[in-house]
Amino acid sequence: MSFLPAAVVTAADQISAMIEVPDYVIFNSSAAVYSFAKPALDGFESLLVASSPNTVTYLRSLAKESYFPTKLALPLLDPVHVIFCIVFYFVALFALYAIGKVLGKGKYRHFGLIHNAFLFGLSFYMWFGLIAAAIAGKYTVWNNPVKYENVNDWRMTKIIWIYYISKLPEFGDTFLMVLKHNYHQVSFLHLYHHSTVFVIWFVVCLVGPGGDSYWSAMLNSGIHVIMYGYYFGTMLFEKGMIRRFLDSIKFMITKGQMTQFMLNVCQTIYLLLIVEKCLYPAFMVKLLFWYMLSLLILFGNFLIKGTRKQKSASATGKATVNSKMADKITAAKTDANNRRTASTTRATKKP
Repeated sequence: MSFLPAAVVTAADQISAMIEVPDYVIFNSSAAVYSFAKPALDGFESLLVASSPNTVTYLRSLAKESYFPTKLALPLLDPVHVIFCIVFYFVALFALYAIGKVLGKGKYRHFGLIHNAFLFGLSFYMWFGLIAAAIAGKYTVWNNPVKYENVNDWRMTKIIWIYYISKLPEFGDTFLMVLKHNYHQVSFLHLYHHSTVFVIWFVVCLVGPGGDSYWSAMLNSGIHVIMYGYYFGTMLFEKGMIRRFLDSIKFMITKGQMTQFMLNVCQTIYLLLIVEKCLYPAFMVKLLFWYMLSLLILFGNFLIKGTRKQKSASATGKATVNSKMADKITAAKTDANNRRTASTTRATKKP
């Protein structure tokens, strides 16, 4: 941050360099994934081109025109590949639903533990890396332009891209829910959030992979550190004191997410209405505003319904406990009366 001492900025730059993912790791791993998925991608592209060639041409030309010039062209920024990922997400859900019906309900505990531990670690890396890169780049809190002037700008771009790619393994959240037959969790909110956020960050990586986009990615990564830590804990501790504690803070995570959305809305208001000149692309700020507003409404509705359900369950539980206590008291009184009656009867029979 620009207001921090020079020593802090220097330390942040050194840390950012230490934790930077090398270019060859990004490009070689992306090439390996593409090679594995090439038959499916090529087949999907052929279908798409055959059914709507003009749309494919338009989307690719639009992406090419919008692409922010960086050191190297980052992978998975072809709109056809993005559409493929979204289609795959929904097709996989239907396939896993059918498979789950055949296999039956399962816990998938080991898969869940690995999945949540991986996303916990990745989220922490992104959160920490974004903060370090922002400090090293002398960012202000808000109103930072997208630029490509030095090595730190490239580091920030790469972390933003990693954040975008991280939305793909997050699809595993939904896959786990379906396999575990937790169909009530696969709500419109869940599907809307997981599918659209991937597309939103595709646009960010095209137009503005840096600048003020760091704020949203940093906030969300921080929330995900807590969220995936919670998920990991609930799978590791299926019962007991720790599990009861985790259950008690469940809705605090939703409140944290809503706080993040509110801070994003505050950022957009500041950039569009308060600051003299918005340095980040204005149409992206407007897109962020409306997207955050939609999430606030949907998450708010989820929180209200969930809180009501929790209170109702708590009231039902208390009523059950009170009913059982009343039954025990009544049984005890009846038993005492029976004993007194028996005692009186024996006393009467004595000569």
